[in-house]
Amino acid sequence: MIMYKKSIKAFQESTKVIPGGVNSPVRAFKSVGCDPVFFERGKGSKLYDIDGNKYIDCVSSWGPLIFGHSDKETVSAINFCSEKGTTYGAPTLIETEVAEKIVEMVPSIESVRMVNSGTEATMSAIRLARGYTKKELIIKFAGNYHGHGDSFLIKAGSGALTLGLPDSPGVTKNTARDTLIATYNDKNSVEKVLRENRDNVAAIIVEPIAGNMGLVTPDNRFLKALREL
Repeated sequence: MIMYKKSIKAFQESTKVIPGGVNSPVRAFKSVGCDPVFFERGKGSKLYDIDGNKYIDCVSSWGPLIFGHSDKETVSAINFCSEKGTTYGAPTLIETEVAEKIVEMVPSIESVRMVNSGTEATMSAIRLARGYTKKELIIKFAGNYHGHGDSFLIKAGSGALTLGLPDSPGVTKNTARDTLIATYNDKNSVEKVLRENRDNVAAIIVEPIAGNMGLVTPDNRFLKALREL
Protein backbone atom coordinates (compact mmCIF):
# COMPACT_ATOMS: atom_id res chain seq x y z
CA MET A 1 0.00 0.00 0.00
CA ILE A 2 1.37 3.41 -1.02
CA MET A 3 1.83 5.79 1.92
CA TYR A 4 1.59 9.58 1.70
CA LYS A 5 1.96 10.57 5.36
CA LYS A 6 4.89 12.93 4.77
CA SER A 7 3.22 14.56 1.77
CA ILE A 8 0.02 15.10 3.75
CA LYS A 9 1.97 16.76 6.55
CA ALA A 10 4.01 18.82 4.09
CA PHE A 11 0.82 20.08 2.47
CA GLN A 12 -0.64 21.04 5.84
CA GLU A 13 2.50 23.06 6.58
CA SER A 14 2.65 24.70 3.16
CA THR A 15 -0.93 25.97 3.41
CA LYS A 16 0.15 28.09 6.39
CA VAL A 17 2.49 30.22 4.29
CA ILE A 18 1.47 29.63 0.64
CA PRO A 19 -2.07 30.43 -0.58
CA GLY A 20 -3.70 27.09 -1.31
CA GLY A 21 -0.49 25.33 -0.34
CA VAL A 22 0.90 25.35 -3.90
CA ASN A 23 2.27 27.88 -6.37
CA SER A 24 0.16 26.83 -9.36
CA PRO A 25 -3.51 25.76 -9.28
CA VAL A 26 -2.93 22.52 -11.19
CA ARG A 27 -0.44 21.36 -8.55
CA ALA A 28 -3.22 21.27 -5.96
CA PHE A 29 -4.39 17.92 -7.43
CA LYS A 30 -8.04 18.94 -6.97
CA SER A 31 -8.96 17.67 -10.43
CA VAL A 32 -7.99 14.14 -9.34
CA GLY A 33 -9.57 14.40 -5.91
CA CYS A 34 -6.58 14.17 -3.59
CA ASP A 35 -3.97 16.26 -1.83
CA PRO A 36 -0.75 17.05 -3.71
CA VAL A 37 2.23 14.71 -3.60
CA PHE A 38 5.52 16.37 -2.63
CA PHE A 39 8.57 15.23 -4.60
CA GLU A 40 12.21 15.41 -3.60
CA ARG A 41 14.20 14.03 -6.55
CA GLY A 42 14.07 12.61 -10.04
CA LYS A 43 16.30 10.52 -12.28
CA GLY A 44 15.65 9.78 -15.91
CA SER A 45 11.95 8.97 -16.34
CA LYS A 46 11.39 8.36 -12.62
CA LEU A 47 10.25 10.63 -9.78
CA TYR A 48 10.55 9.97 -6.03
CA ASP A 49 8.31 11.60 -3.43
CA ILE A 50 9.22 12.46 0.16
CA ASP A 51 7.57 9.25 1.36
CA GLY A 52 9.94 7.17 -0.79
CA ASN A 53 7.38 6.21 -3.45
CA LYS A 54 8.61 5.88 -7.04
CA TYR A 55 6.66 7.05 -10.10
CA ILE A 56 6.99 7.01 -13.87
CA ASP A 57 6.92 10.69 -14.81
CA CYS A 58 4.39 11.35 -17.57
CA VAL A 59 4.31 15.10 -16.90
CA SER A 60 7.92 16.12 -17.64
CA SER A 61 7.56 19.38 -15.72
CA TRP A 62 4.61 20.23 -18.01
CA GLY A 63 6.68 20.01 -21.16
CA PRO A 64 10.26 21.31 -21.02
CA LEU A 65 11.95 18.30 -19.41
CA ILE A 66 12.57 16.53 -22.71
CA PHE A 67 15.83 14.90 -21.56
CA GLY A 68 14.42 13.53 -18.33
CA HIS A 69 15.42 14.25 -14.75
CA SER A 70 19.02 14.94 -13.77
CA ASP A 71 20.31 14.30 -17.30
CA LYS A 72 24.11 14.14 -17.11
CA GLU A 73 24.83 16.52 -19.99
CA THR A 74 22.15 18.98 -18.87
CA VAL A 75 23.44 19.05 -15.29
CA SER A 76 26.99 19.50 -16.57
CA ALA A 77 25.96 22.47 -18.73
CA ILE A 78 24.07 24.07 -15.82
CA ASN A 79 27.05 23.64 -13.51
CA PHE A 80 29.42 25.07 -16.12
CA CYS A 81 27.32 28.20 -16.57
CA SER A 82 26.46 28.72 -12.89
CA GLU A 83 30.13 28.58 -11.91
CA LYS A 84 30.66 31.68 -14.06
CA GLY A 85 27.75 33.48 -12.41
CA THR A 86 24.04 32.89 -11.87
CA THR A 87 22.49 36.05 -13.32
CA TYR A 88 23.83 39.38 -14.57
CA GLY A 89 20.80 41.46 -15.49
CA ALA A 90 22.61 42.19 -18.75
CA PRO A 91 22.98 40.65 -22.24
CA THR A 92 25.12 37.54 -22.74
CA LEU A 93 26.55 35.86 -25.82
CA ILE A 94 24.73 32.61 -25.13
CA GLU A 95 21.36 34.34 -25.58
CA THR A 96 22.27 35.14 -29.18
CA GLU A 97 23.59 31.62 -29.73
CA VAL A 98 20.34 30.07 -28.49
CA ALA A 99 18.24 32.46 -30.60
CA GLU A 100 20.30 31.64 -33.69
CA LYS A 101 19.83 27.92 -33.09
CA ILE A 102 16.05 28.32 -32.72
CA VAL A 103 15.81 30.37 -35.93
CA GLU A 104 17.92 27.76 -37.71
CA MET A 105 15.75 24.85 -36.53
CA VAL A 106 12.32 26.42 -37.13
CA PRO A 107 11.96 27.99 -40.61
CA SER A 108 8.88 30.06 -39.69
CA ILE A 109 10.70 31.85 -36.84
CA GLU A 110 12.53 35.00 -37.89
CA SER A 111 13.57 36.29 -34.47
CA VAL A 112 13.25 35.33 -30.81
CA ARG A 113 12.36 37.24 -27.65
CA MET A 114 13.18 35.26 -24.50
CA VAL A 115 11.08 35.58 -21.34
CA ASN A 116 10.88 33.83 -17.98
CA SER A 117 7.55 32.03 -18.28
CA GLY A 118 4.86 30.83 -20.65
CA THR A 119 2.48 33.44 -19.27
CA GLU A 120 4.91 36.22 -20.17
CA ALA A 121 5.33 34.75 -23.65
CA THR A 122 1.61 34.60 -24.40
CA MET A 123 0.92 38.02 -22.90
CA SER A 124 3.72 39.53 -25.00
CA ALA A 125 2.43 37.79 -28.14
CA ILE A 126 -1.08 39.15 -27.64
CA ARG A 127 0.19 42.65 -26.90
CA LEU A 128 2.34 42.53 -30.05
CA ALA A 129 -0.61 41.35 -32.16
CA ARG A 130 -2.83 44.12 -30.84
CA GLY A 131 -0.15 46.75 -31.35
CA TYR A 132 0.56 45.63 -34.92
CA THR A 133 -3.04 45.17 -36.06
CA LYS A 134 -4.52 48.09 -34.08
CA LYS A 135 -7.33 45.68 -33.12
CA GLU A 136 -8.48 44.67 -29.65
CA LEU A 137 -10.13 41.24 -29.63
CA ILE A 138 -8.49 37.82 -29.42
CA ILE A 139 -9.95 34.38 -30.06
CA LYS A 140 -9.05 31.46 -27.81
CA PHE A 141 -10.50 27.99 -27.52
CA ALA A 142 -12.57 26.62 -24.66
CA GLY A 143 -10.39 24.24 -22.66
CA ASN A 144 -7.09 25.61 -23.98
CA TYR A 145 -4.71 27.07 -21.40
CA HIS A 146 -2.19 29.84 -22.01
CA GLY A 147 -1.03 30.88 -18.54
CA HIS A 148 -2.31 33.20 -15.84
CA GLY A 149 -2.79 36.36 -17.87
CA ASP A 150 -6.23 37.90 -17.34
CA SER A 151 -7.09 37.63 -21.04
CA PHE A 152 -6.63 33.87 -20.94
CA LEU A 153 -8.59 33.05 -17.79
CA ILE A 154 -11.84 33.03 -19.70
CA LYS A 155 -13.21 29.50 -19.95
CA ALA A 156 -9.69 28.25 -19.33
CA GLY A 157 -9.00 24.57 -18.72
CA SER A 158 -7.13 22.53 -16.11
CA GLY A 159 -6.30 24.17 -12.78
CA ALA A 160 -7.63 27.50 -13.98
CA LEU A 161 -11.11 26.01 -13.88
CA THR A 162 -11.01 26.37 -10.11
CA LEU A 163 -10.91 30.16 -10.48
CA GLY A 164 -14.45 30.37 -11.90
CA LEU A 165 -16.03 30.65 -15.33
CA PRO A 166 -16.24 32.78 -17.33
CA ASP A 167 -15.21 35.72 -15.13
CA SER A 168 -12.48 34.48 -12.83
CA PRO A 169 -12.24 36.44 -9.57
CA GLY A 170 -10.12 39.50 -10.25
CA VAL A 171 -10.68 39.40 -14.02
CA THR A 172 -12.84 42.36 -15.04
CA LYS A 173 -15.87 42.08 -17.31
CA ASN A 174 -14.20 44.41 -19.81
CA THR A 175 -11.21 42.07 -20.03
CA ALA A 176 -13.52 39.10 -20.51
CA ARG A 177 -15.31 40.89 -23.34
CA ASP A 178 -12.04 41.24 -25.23
CA THR A 179 -11.56 37.45 -25.34
CA LEU A 180 -13.81 35.54 -27.74
CA ILE A 181 -14.29 31.80 -27.26
CA ALA A 182 -14.37 29.22 -30.07
CA THR A 183 -14.57 25.43 -30.03
CA TYR A 184 -11.30 23.52 -30.44
CA ASN A 185 -11.08 21.40 -33.62
CA ASP A 186 -14.17 23.13 -35.02
CA LYS A 187 -13.36 25.31 -38.01
CA ASN A 188 -16.99 26.39 -38.39
CA SER A 189 -16.98 27.72 -34.84
CA VAL A 190 -13.95 29.88 -35.60
CA GLU A 191 -15.43 31.12 -38.86
CA LYS A 192 -18.61 32.17 -37.06
CA VAL A 193 -16.71 34.15 -34.43
CA LEU A 194 -14.60 35.81 -37.13
CA ARG A 195 -17.63 36.75 -39.22
CA GLU A 196 -19.22 38.44 -36.24
CA ASN A 197 -16.04 40.29 -35.19
CA ARG A 198 -13.70 40.31 -38.21
CA ASP A 199 -12.98 44.02 -38.14
CA ASN A 200 -11.59 43.88 -34.61
CA VAL A 201 -9.83 40.49 -34.15
CA ALA A 202 -6.11 40.91 -33.52
CA ALA A 203 -5.12 37.25 -33.15
CA ILE A 204 -6.14 33.64 -32.63
CA ILE A 205 -4.25 31.80 -29.89
CA VAL A 206 -4.33 28.01 -29.69
CA GLU A 207 -2.65 25.05 -28.02
CA PRO A 208 -1.49 22.96 -31.02
CA ILE A 209 -2.03 19.90 -28.83
CA ALA A 210 -4.53 20.71 -26.10
CA GLY A 211 -2.58 19.41 -23.12
CA ASN A 212 -4.75 20.89 -20.41
CA MET A 213 -7.88 19.12 -21.60
CA GLY A 214 -6.38 15.65 -21.89
CA LEU A 215 -3.82 15.79 -24.74
CA VAL A 216 -6.44 16.31 -27.44
CA THR A 217 -4.75 16.36 -30.85
CA PRO A 218 -5.93 18.62 -33.68
CA ASP A 219 -7.80 17.30 -36.69
CA ASN A 220 -5.60 16.92 -39.76
CA ARG A 221 -6.46 20.29 -41.29
CA PHE A 222 -7.48 22.31 -38.24
CA LEU A 223 -4.22 24.18 -37.58
CA LYS A 224 -3.70 24.84 -41.30
CA ALA A 225 -7.26 26.13 -41.52
CA LEU A 226 -6.59 28.57 -38.68
CA ARG A 227 -3.64 30.02 -40.59
CA GLU A 228 -5.75 30.36 -43.72
CA LEU A 229 -8.51 32.12 -41.82
